[in-house]
Amino acid sequence: MRHASTLLTIGAVVIASACSSSSERSEKRARDEAPDGGVTLSRPNTAVTEDTLKAGDIRIVTTNGAIDLALIGDSISSGLSPEALGKVRRETDTASVSGTGFGSQIEKMVKGSVQGAIGTRVSFPLSAVRRVRYENTTLVFEWNGEPRKIFEQTKVDGKPLLASFAPEDARRFAGAVNARKGKANNI
Repeated sequence: MRHASTLLTIGAVVIASACSSSSERSEKRARDEAPDGGVTLSRPNTAVTEDTLKAGDIRIVTTNGAIDLALIGDSISSGLSPEALGKVRRETDTASVSGTGFGSQIEKMVKGSVQGAIGTRVSFPLSAVRRVRYENTTLVFEWNGEPRKIFEQTKVDGKPLLASFAPEDARRFAGAVNARKGKANNI
């Protein structure tokens, strides 16, 4: 029963976000956009893994293994980690739903909606960031222009996303971003 209610909650979130009005989406995007480009959502064909990184790129994962943060080329992105993607895909496999009743149909619909959204990554151009530092257990982004609120609503085990990385990983990430930006690494 707990599993079904979790899936129903995830499904409701997916459906609610899919049903939000285009004006709401435009307003949210406008708040996050800067003159040098905005936040984008994408569903890459492959997960971000150590094998996909090139020299100078970096990927760190939250201490619970659920979400990653990556500097790849000239952009920064975040999404479910490959391990979390695999787990969610296994748990939302519609082939495992048995029965033909109304409850089974709802479960298939919810699982199908989740399957369609789980690989989504949020990304933004490196040019939007002035510098990144590690301060008081948290990664802090200094933005060019208006501050963006990309990570503010995301929590991991009750903590803000940017405070959910191991200190050494967070420092390495900040150092990699600053090196790519050509900034002194005073983190």
